[in-house]
Amino acid sequence: MRYNYSTQLRGDVSSAVLMAFKKTGIVNITAVAEHVRVKNLAENVALEDIEYLVLQAAQLIGVAIEFDGMAGMFVDGLAGEDGERLNASVDLPHPASLQ
Repeated sequence: MRYNYSTQLRGDVSSAVLMAFKKTGIVNITAVAEHVRVKNLAENVALEDIEYLVLQAAQLIGVAIEFDGMAGMFVDGLAGEDGERLNASVDLPHPASLQ
């Protein structure tokens, strides 16, 4: 885990947490972290580290949180341009027959 994150990354985490809370009333840690990670790819920070920063920011302001791994299935991790969640096509593997 790194401890010297950029001011830009920390600012993006804070604003993404506030935006998610204003939109839904709940901060989805996984979705917000993925959104921030994609926005800051050049910094090469692990998703787990950003999730920890998002969790800290959400706890600091006392908002409700959730951990939904399926949130990554949404197009941009949060919502589409019209504010509605957009589902991406998912092709989950089916178990093979063991005959």
